[in-house]
Amino acid sequence: MHHPRSINAVIRLRLAALLFAGNCLFAVVAAWLLVHSLMTGNRGMTIIGSGVAVIVLILIVVQWIAATGTGCPLCRTPVLAPKRCMKHRNARTFLGSHRLRVAAAILFKNSFRCPYCNEPTGMELRETGDRSGVR
Repeated sequence: MHHPRSINAVIRLRLAALLFAGNCLFAVVAAWLLVHSLMTGNRGMTIIGSGVAVIVLILIVVQWIAATGTGCPLCRTPVLAPKRCMKHRNARTFLGSHRLRVAAAILFKNSFRCPYCNEPTGMELRETGDRSGVR
């Protein structure tokens, strides 16, 4: 199992995963609010749904910026960025999304499997390897 090299990499991965999962949740809520408000004719709910949709657009940009530094420790490909790279043939999805599977695994399992190289990565820091005993 591979591990990130620094605490900053772990924080970036967790932050980008939280933003991506929150963005997916807010997008579903915004769509439901807008469809429900159009069906019932509730103008106040339309305004709230539009506001949530604007928040989703802002979160997409923030998540995109945060996800650029979320590379796999082995292949260095950003696992939470919207890349169109070829995925590994054994890479699995969650609700049709590779990024959603990675984000859910980071948040709930504290590890993830890279969809590009299919190698597992733990969310704790790597050992330094200093065995000399001299500091």
